[in-house]
Amino acid sequence: MKRPIAKPNLFVVGAAKAGTTTLYELLRQHPQVYFPMVKEPAFFCDDTYFARGDDWYLDQFFRRAENQPWRGDASSRYLYFAEKTAPRIAAFTAPDIPRVVMIFREPAQLVYSMYWNSVREGKESLPFNEALAAETQRMELMRVDLEKSGQILYAYSRLAAYASQVSVFLRHFPRESFLFLLTEDLADTNGLVHLLQSFLELDDYASLIRPVKKNAAALPHSTGLHRWLRNRSMVKEGLKKLLPFQLRYRLKNAAIEMNLKSFTPPSMEQTIAAQLRRDYRDEVLRLQDLISRDLSGWLGEG
Repeated sequence: MKRPIAKPNLFVVGAAKAGTTTLYELLRQHPQVYFPMVKEPAFFCDDTYFARGDDWYLDQFFRRAENQPWRGDASSRYLYFAEKTAPRIAAFTAPDIPRVVMIFREPAQLVYSMYWNSVREGKESLPFNEALAAETQRMELMRVDLEKSGQILYAYSRLAAYASQVSVFLRHFPRESFLFLLTEDLADTNGLVHLLQSFLELDDYASLIRPVKKNAAALPHSTGLHRWLRNRSMVKEGLKKLLPFQLRYRLKNAAIEMNLKSFTPPSMEQTIAAQLRRDYRDEVLRLQDLISRDLSGWLGEG
């Protein structure tokens, strides 16, 4: 008889481009924590995946979990799509209450980082200032498709609406089930590890931690190849019948890495950065109260 697969009970939900990969890499090193090889299952935000059902999700990502008390899903898009992901996660995990880790980055820098990520993925061709101006029209044209696929694209003025997003999660889960972090916390690895240990009541493992490779900025040598590797295609669907999942995943990631070249984005124009901080000011002040962290440094005042 096939043994039942234990559900995930730990979610690292974002924000995107704020440090979720670092959290994933740190947590998965602990023997009491399991994360699937795929960092972002995206099950609860991608309607195509979600329609495949709970059994598909568990078999695809968690059948290799053993007796780890914590089983995690680190999908950064869950925070942005809080209106649909929070109730889906709550229904999936009920009657149990999962632990939820959120990490936030200063809004102007987060938006700029996401812009360059979209450039790398071949989804953004406009200069940054023009992309900001075109957001409303683009979002109206693509809103349904983006919502269905759970993709974050062109959402520069709403990407870092953290307080609104967190408030949705707080309607579905008790306050004590959350750990709220800032990108600034990543600078102190030992301190961060101890925070995670305390939150999850893990055995001490700070001495075992290996350095985590940062997601350095990069652009593809070939945008077309990069886009083909990253997106779904009939060819890759056919390969699923020939190659095991782990091998396909390793081969795809190796090909993606080989096609990337290092790149340092130009500094953001100060007038644009100042405007973004003004636009996000109310969200920052609300978030400060929600998570009880001093965010005055994000306001760009004084």
